Amino acid sequence: MSTLILSLPLADASAPEYDYVLTPDGVQASLQGRSVAAMLPAQAGRGTEVVAVVPARALSWHRISLPERVLRGLLSGRTEPARARSVLSGVLEEQLLDEAQALHFAVFAAEGHASGGAMVWVAACDRAWLQARLQALEAAGRSVSRIVAECTPSRAGTAQALLSAELQPAQLVLCTPDGVSLLPLLPASVALAQAAPELAVWAEPAVMALAEQHFGSRAQLQTQSQRLLLAAQSDWNLAQLELSASPGGRLRKRLASGWKSLLVSPQWRPARWALLALLVLQVAALNALAWRQRSLLEQKRSAVQAVLQQTFPQVQLVVDAPKQMQRAVDDLARARGVGSDADLGRVLSIIGPLAPTSLSFSALELSGKQLKLRPASLEPAAARKLTAALEARGLRARLQDDGQLLVEPKESN
Repeated sequence: MSTLILSLPLADASAPEYDYVLTPDGVQASLQGRSVAAMLPAQAGRGTEVVAVVPARALSWHRISLPERVLRGLLSGRTEPARARSVLSGVLEEQLLDEAQALHFAVFAAEGHASGGAMVWVAACDRAWLQARLQALEAAGRSVSRIVAECTPSRAGTAQALLSAELQPAQLVLCTPDGVSLLPLLPASVALAQAAPELAVWAEPAVMALAEQHFGSRAQLQTQSQRLLLAAQSDWNLAQLELSASPGGRLRKRLASGWKSLLVSPQWRPARWALLALLVLQVAALNALAWRQRSLLEQKRSAVQAVLQQTFPQVQLVVDAPKQMQRAVDDLARARGVGSDADLGRVLSIIGPLAPTSLSFSALELSGKQLKLRPASLEPAAARKLTAALEARGLRARLQDDGQLLVEPKESN
């Protein structure tokens, strides 16, 4: 599944243009450029995840403390949007420059604890601006599944500084564990950034010389497409409160995101190789087991054939060993004057259609090739008719004085 990553434009225009990156794996860009919503890549349809990136200039970050119970409700999405907005507005009232109702909020767990609660980050941006950009994309058939920030607060002990060609006059975006700051590119700002531990400095090609002038060799080149790809890998989804999907929708998005991450993310590459190796091993094991079973079956078949040919040397060609062995045993029994189940079945199959429908037998006895039947009642005329019919079918039949009907093949005498 490919991903279309869009940078939401800040400029107020009737047809704003979106910087975009199309990536098949979340790491490498297959296509990049700038376009209005209706002209975005045609691949951004079914099977493509659309990720919107909010520029650093559009977001403000606030660190606050919330009770654990309230935080769990906000992070899980169980708290109603209106209730969540009311809670956040009350806590952030003194930190906001704009009216709380005009802002969109997103809450993320932060490192550290406070007395009576947990520390969280709250990202805030213009609500009307964000909804307008999302609606324009929706109207163009590019439904956004995730919203991420271009820059987020860094982990403890790290810091990042960004110089972008879009910021005129030149400004510095500084990401530290204390938040994200937009600073003028002045010696004091540079000194503040350089004082941060483990500082990484990134600059776009157009301002690379300026970055080297202030930060020297610490400055590294980073294109806008690389920054968008990096931002899209964030787990911090700004689509919360009114922009959040239903619980079922959130679950589907999480499953889809997790599945995509498993398929294409670099950090899952060892797991993918391990899974592939396991599948290959399973297939090889199944093939080996099948070969072993075929080998055992062939050995048993060969053993049965050997028993048949050792017992009955006259059998040269073995087609169906069990049937051929049964046939040979029956032939041997006949040769020795011993009846078999086959003889009994053959005689009964002949008698059945010829006997009167009202005739029943109370007993039968097979002795050699002679079959003795004791009819419940058999009139002399019916007996003569039955014996004549049996004679015509190759059987000798006679009614004895004790009332038993004796039937035997004519060849027996």
